[in-house]
Amino acid sequence: MEKSFEFAENVVGFMVNTEIDQDKIEEILHAVRERIKNVAPICLYLEDQSDEGISFAAFIKTLGFHFSHGKDLEKIAIVTDDKIFEKSMQMKDFIVPAKVKSFGRKERMEAMNWVME
Repeated sequence: MEKSFEFAENVVGFMVNTEIDQDKIEEILHAVRERIKNVAPICLYLEDQSDEGISFAAFIKTLGFHFSHGKDLEKIAIVTDDKIFEKSMQMKDFIVPAKVKSFGRKERMEAMNWVME
């Protein structure tokens, strides 16, 4: 994981500067699983700093995670300038119970505020 941080006990964030592939998403999901052992539901902030987006396999893995942990995630803020990644997250909003919202990198502060509300 390049960078991970906490905004609050129930808000965890990740900044990734490579493609979010299966290995990278597994690192993120492992950290999320560890957090929800102590606090649930949580909010997640994920910033794609690479513009490489998320691989299809990683996207499918996150869907499986969301179905098995639907009540453990309240909000997910995705910060990316990759349009395909952004659109995939908008689709996910219709599929998973958590509120999912995409932001461009210039909207980083807005994303942080939204996930903290």
